[in-house]
Amino acid sequence: MGYLLTASKQHQDKIILLAMGLFMFLAPFSVSGIFQKLTPVPSSVLVTFFTTCLIFFVFLLHIKEREKFEKLNLEQRFYLSSIYLPAVLSVLAAFFNLTYMLSSQYVDYVMQSMPTRMINLTMYFVLFYSFFKLIRFLSEKTLLTITRFYLYGILVVVIVGIWQFLHFMIGYPMLDLNTRSFVHSVKSDVLFNFRLTSLTDEPSYLVPFLIDAIVIGFVVYSKKTKYFWQVLIPSLFVLVFSFSVSGYANLMMLMGFVIVVLLTTKVENKKKIFLYSLYALIPLLLLALFKWDFVLQALQPILGRFDTLFDIQRHSRLYMLVMPIVWLFDYSIVNGIFGFGPGSYWFLNQTKFLYHQGPVSATSNNIYIDLLFEHGVFGFLFLISMFVFVFYRLFRQRNEHKYFLYALILWVHLGITAMYRADFASPRFWVMIIIIFIFMELGKRGIGRNSAIKNN
Repeated sequence: MGYLLTASKQHQDKIILLAMGLFMFLAPFSVSGIFQKLTPVPSSVLVTFFTTCLIFFVFLLHIKEREKFEKLNLEQRFYLSSIYLPAVLSVLAAFFNLTYMLSSQYVDYVMQSMPTRMINLTMYFVLFYSFFKLIRFLSEKTLLTITRFYLYGILVVVIVGIWQFLHFMIGYPMLDLNTRSFVHSVKSDVLFNFRLTSLTDEPSYLVPFLIDAIVIGFVVYSKKTKYFWQVLIPSLFVLVFSFSVSGYANLMMLMGFVIVVLLTTKVENKKKIFLYSLYALIPLLLLALFKWDFVLQALQPILGRFDTLFDIQRHSRLYMLVMPIVWLFDYSIVNGIFGFGPGSYWFLNQTKFLYHQGPVSATSNNIYIDLLFEHGVFGFLFLISMFVFVFYRLFRQRNEHKYFLYALILWVHLGITAMYRADFASPRFWVMIIIIFIFMELGKRGIGRNSAIKNN
């Protein structure tokens, strides 16, 4: 056993790289029903458990050298507090609710959904805490390699998405993925009667990963020409043909933010960046100018859905965004302040119904609304404060090193995707958080290296 511990300490870098690399690479597949059903327990849970055990094992190897551990920075501590403190208080509120809520469905929630959510959050806490306590032992190369594994996983999804496009357009052979690739909520004829989903269950699950790849690929690819052809163009292609309203809005909002932040940040070759960006828009402008009818018909899967987009009686997602704010105060002030408990949107799925069809979903697809109902006003305000605080800190540091600027862009992107993907208890959200803090660590090391060079 002693030999094993010694060997493990000698190869800790490889152990962490193997575990985190596997976790990162498989994260994009966590929104695939096919992948999740490969094992009796959802496959993403097993991968997270395996990764957490390995990272925690390495952490225990160094427990006697705790003085060498990296201290969690203020942003990391604030982030963990914003997730876990409200969660613990909402668990206490849930047990208080049991004393006066005469609901068998709520009892079922406390016995089933709440323990599952807390187990997931506990695994992510141990993984996050152990990894960042050990980060001092990892080289910059290892940290960037861990990040690349996530990009590689997304590129597999992109390739399958292009394959799916060829299948729909020319009948290229492909297995039936049983995903929501059909056009819905559109009355008029459409030019493309499909939506790309790749391996994911529906387009809104897919598009956050595509934009993740666009940003992260720009950071990790040293040769931008290679990045352009291998990451940017394929990812944008799949995103366009996903016909996801959320994805289009996400990309436009993020592009708007990037333009504003670049105007206020010291960046090398800033003029070239804006010039090349304008060149890239020329084909789109020409297409819109000379083939406007074609553009309208091609975008009909998007435009045709605007008729019901803001109709709460016909648009189920809007209904699930608005009504939890009302339902939050159904029983007592305790619910309003501390929520119904972690994972309690499942309780709504058992008790509330849409106007035009069956029960509401087990999530609003919006982190802010999910946590408002589950963790109450207290948890909601804590979450918003966390997003604002980390944004403020990164915005102030954006000129100190390029990695802080990259982290800021990813942070804003995460805040945008949180409006249509409530995945804070699933791999993608935590992968993004880890990568953002990895970039912050690389920025801090870069500043230290530059200071040492100047002093010498």
